[in-house]
Amino acid sequence: MDRIELKKAVLDAARTRLGELENDLRARIAELRAVTIGDENSESASQTEHTRGGDVDLMSSLGAQLEHVLQDAERLERMAPVELLDSVGFGAVVHTDQRNLLVGVSLEEFETNGRRYLGVTAKAPLVQALLGLRAGDSAQVQGVSCTVQEVC
Repeated sequence: MDRIELKKAVLDAARTRLGELENDLRARIAELRAVTIGDENSESASQTEHTRGGDVDLMSSLGAQLEHVLQDAERLERMAPVELLDSVGFGAVVHTDQRNLLVGVSLEEFETNGRRYLGVTAKAPLVQALLGLRAGDSAQVQGVSCTVQEVC
């Protein structure tokens, strides 16, 4: 697979995963809203004022998570698959001897073409150590040597 096809596949897989996260968060918020805000006058034994307050806090937390997912989706849209990079930076797909990365979004591991990738922001210590490195370069990350094998 050439580098452009590889980068496109990784970006597509990340978009899919972020879309799944967005849908899941929206569904969870809607469920909580229905239970918590639905009918203020009816209160079951399991929906006391105390649990209603907890549900509101959880909705707020899920809302913040959704906002982060939407921001990551925006960042992901700024990454062009045809813009190949030669060094580690925002928008790079990076293969190292330790793990495979997508730099610029915070995303739990996802898979494409038989490889697992981790989405990491440029603030992550691993990325900070790798910024600007090219294939063949190495860095020490928390006492572990990490060698860049490929950058797209």
